Amino acid sequence: MIAPVLELRGLEIGMPTADGPRTLVHDCSLEVALGESVGLVGESGSGKTLSVRAIAGLLPAHFTTSGTIAVEGQDLAALDERSRRELRAHRIGMAFQTPRAHLNPLRTIGDFLTEALITVGGVGPDAAERRAVELLDEVGVPSPARRLRQHPAELSGGLLQRVMIASTLAMDPRLLLADEITTALDVTTQEEVMAVIGDLRRHRDLSLLFITHDLALAGAVCDRVVVMKQGRTIETLQATRMREDAQEDYTRLLMSASLDGAAPLVDAPAAATEVEPLLRVEGLQKSFRVRAAHGGRHELLTAVDDVSFALAPGGSLGIVGESGSGKSTTARIICGLERADAGTVRVADADWSTPARSGGERRARAKIVQMVFQDPYQSLDRRQTVRQCLAEAVRVHRRTDDRATVTARVTSLMHAVHLDVALLDARPRSLSGGQRQRVAIARALAAEPRILVLDEAVSALDVTTQVEILTLLERIRRETGVALLMITHDLTVIRRLCDDVVVMRDGRIEEHGDTDAVLDDPQAEYTRLLLDSIPRADWVPQRRIPVRTTPIPTIGIDRNTKRRWR
Repeated sequence: MIAPVLELRGLEIGMPTADGPRTLVHDCSLEVALGESVGLVGESGSGKTLSVRAIAGLLPAHFTTSGTIAVEGQDLAALDERSRRELRAHRIGMAFQTPRAHLNPLRTIGDFLTEALITVGGVGPDAAERRAVELLDEVGVPSPARRLRQHPAELSGGLLQRVMIASTLAMDPRLLLADEITTALDVTTQEEVMAVIGDLRRHRDLSLLFITHDLALAGAVCDRVVVMKQGRTIETLQATRMREDAQEDYTRLLMSASLDGAAPLVDAPAAATEVEPLLRVEGLQKSFRVRAAHGGRHELLTAVDDVSFALAPGGSLGIVGESGSGKSTTARIICGLERADAGTVRVADADWSTPARSGGERRARAKIVQMVFQDPYQSLDRRQTVRQCLAEAVRVHRRTDDRATVTARVTSLMHAVHLDVALLDARPRSLSGGQRQRVAIARALAAEPRILVLDEAVSALDVTTQVEILTLLERIRRETGVALLMITHDLTVIRRLCDDVVVMRDGRIEEHGDTDAVLDDPQAEYTRLLLDSIPRADWVPQRRIPVRTTPIPTIGIDRNTKRRWR
């Protein structure tokens, strides 16, 4: 009988604390057969990433593990440290959620890809570079030879994720660990990345352990799905029969929270057409100078091209599109973080087309428009407690140092975003992703704004937390009358929250109208493409960039002879 490529039996992971040992993963058990794709699904904090990091040997040194981790029948605990490293280096590849955080911004893509080939595979620099070009070609990176000389900042998130996947293939592994690799990607880039993974599995007979919080995506691309809750694997299901065979209430909760085909949170009436818009954008233009693709002089990149729309008081408008469509640049112009080359921005009947001229004018604008960013861990000061963060915002916008007034307002903000006041003395690192985003929303609400701009504010959250945050935002809109401008790559988020939608591509508006009308009967081919890229039961990821479909010979260590060759 052929041993599974990966087997976990009763995996436990613990860490020491001041109050004694704490068990983080209690019982994780699963198998991945040769060529099989298994999804490991659960909310943030369920133990998915800890389990996969234990497989790859990436846990902090002070963490403890027990149970069995076996790769191709070899129990890692029974091997000496050198043998474990050899096994992991040549049998396991791992791709991470945020490739930009795992690449040295000062080194080129070529440096990153050839390092393992030279130091682990034992090949020469020229052969390593040739192999790097072949790997990039295999995962669908256009102009692969040119990419070797580029730095991470010059590549989009989707291309960087392909570079990360290419790096995992350098030693021709049998098992790929993919940890939330599509979480922050737009739907079309997600489709392309998953299509790349699917092709690699077929051509290389590669096994996949796919860690995700998106049950709809796991069901679409995996053979089996393992559900994890609070450090335990609680259910294993055939992907094609998840809805019929699910027994656990938690699994059904994840299914109901999935945004695939989601209905609006409430029946939101359309804003009255006779109401004067609170925000009006007309003919917006913005270009950036970037380095030319083939070197030499810089060239102009048009990020926003003749964009016009309006947002009513208390309304909700979504701007949706792929990465690079210009939606975030548009939002930054509205908030005064970028200056438009042409066009007008009018807020509350005042001209905001030019930057604020003084600190007082900036504060006045900030009391009308506030922005919530994608990653609250980056946008919050990690040195401040929640209390300090919110108190600072209250003092700035209310122009008061009265302790009682500030304390009362901080407490009311915590209640407004449904956070326990016991968290006031916590710092961002000790909060979950959902809690951090609630703090970011509370900080924005401290100004009592009339418009809340949300730039991918839920894209990095698990599906149940996404629903909680979207429900919170809708409730805040109803209670305070704040208008919402939602920037997202996810059409299902738009359907949940927004009355109207603007679809952008390459800086221009492709389609604009009532959300239900646009999503149920799209007129633009690009809108139909976005809708077709949403994972669903019968979804098969498609690649739009033609790539090679034949396996590439391995350069590294031969599995049978253990001899290095070039």
